Amino acid sequence: MHIRSLLFIGRRNAARSVMAEACFNSASIIGWRAFSAGWQSQNGVDELALKVLDRHGFPTDALYSKPVDIFRQDGAPEIDLCIFLDDILPPDVEKYPGVKDYWRIGDPHNANDARQAYEDALGLVMAKTSAIILSGKLLNIAA
Repeated sequence: MHIRSLLFIGRRNAARSVMAEACFNSASIIGWRAFSAGWQSQNGVDELALKVLDRHGFPTDALYSKPVDIFRQDGAPEIDLCIFLDDILPPDVEKYPGVKDYWRIGDPHNANDARQAYEDALGLVMAKTSAIILSGKLLNIAA
């Protein structure tokens, strides 16, 4: 069976995209796996993002911040779907592989009430992840 790959892309790959990777992979969709990356990645996942994921029962031990360039190297997984999570898009968005989708979930990093902002971001990620799984869009991409 050919495994399809979904890449969640955030600017920093520190919160929303990592949350989306954890949510999608926890759903164990047969024939699909998710990754996350950022075009301005930082040196780690936000601690609040990890705490919120953990509080909601998502595994966090394998999550780390990755630059999007690793998915452009030889031997990288072929990406079938890119989902952009930021209001700001990378300047070369047209060069990203696969079908593109845009969720535009606000960055919780700079919010006044950070804890609530991370909870809200995870809630949106969970809702949108459920919606894309239930919509049949993944079946259309796989066809």
